[in-house]
Amino acid sequence: MLFNIDYQQYFTSNPYLSNRYKFFNSEKDFTSSYGYKSKNTGISYSIYYDIDDQTSSNVGIDYTNNENHSATISSDNSISDSIGEFNNFKIFYSLTKDSTNDRLYPSEGSLNRLFFELSPDELSDDPFIRITIKNSIFFDNSLNSNFFFIDNNIGLAEPLKGKLKTKETFNLGGLNFKGFKYNGIGPLNSNNIYLGGNKYFTSTFGYGSKFLFDEKDNVNFKLFTTVGSLWDSDYTNSEFKLRSSAGISFDFLTAVGPISFSYSVPINKSNKDESDNFNFTIGTSF
Repeated sequence: MLFNIDYQQYFTSNPYLSNRYKFFNSEKDFTSSYGYKSKNTGISYSIYYDIDDQTSSNVGIDYTNNENHSATISSDNSISDSIGEFNNFKIFYSLTKDSTNDRLYPSEGSLNRLFFELSPDELSDDPFIRITIKNSIFFDNSLNSNFFFIDNNIGLAEPLKGKLKTKETFNLGGLNFKGFKYNGIGPLNSNNIYLGGNKYFTSTFGYGSKFLFDEKDNVNFKLFTTVGSLWDSDYTNSEFKLRSSAGISFDFLTAVGPISFSYSVPINKSNKDESDNFNFTIGTSF
């Protein structure tokens, strides 16, 4: 039986504090990318605290029993290093400051988020440290409902022993880099296995407005261009190489939440990068 139970407990005596519990038993098929399948069973606990109206924090611990199996190529080092059963503990912390004027479709303000993960060597079979940073800034046009925005993302990860498992690396393409296929950016080895990278960054510059320039319109569009890179794999010499793309997206604000469609094309790409022009997601495009 596969399940993912996520329970959040709020306190009437302190509305700024909440507990979050997760219980999971899941399977993921990475055969088309990393070359194996993965089964994960575990539990997670975290404490959420709202520091003020704009700032919140989250600290917690996670235990996962990870069983990787069904290797597509047993002689491939990036695959064979991941095959087996591993027990891992993670300590994580996040800090978010959100001053935007709308949680779903902001046009003014900023969003900054820091996320830190540590899997200690003394407690985990796959020890590593990982930091991701997100920064989004929205500039409202006082003359109309149009706005400009900048969205920046940075990730750094390092193994504390051996090599970083491929499924713990960063990946680029799809929703986090439109114009490219999911896992379409980054190094591949001679067996066409996706290796990911220990470091990445993306920066998106865009312009947004109502589709019909009407305040009652529930369709918004954005013009955007994205630059970024993924590099520093433990399994190959992956150098820093800049990629870029440009496109347009439409966000439909429905009663059940935003739905987004986008069309984008790569401008700069590597020979092994894979393109994908269309994206669909439940949520806004950025």
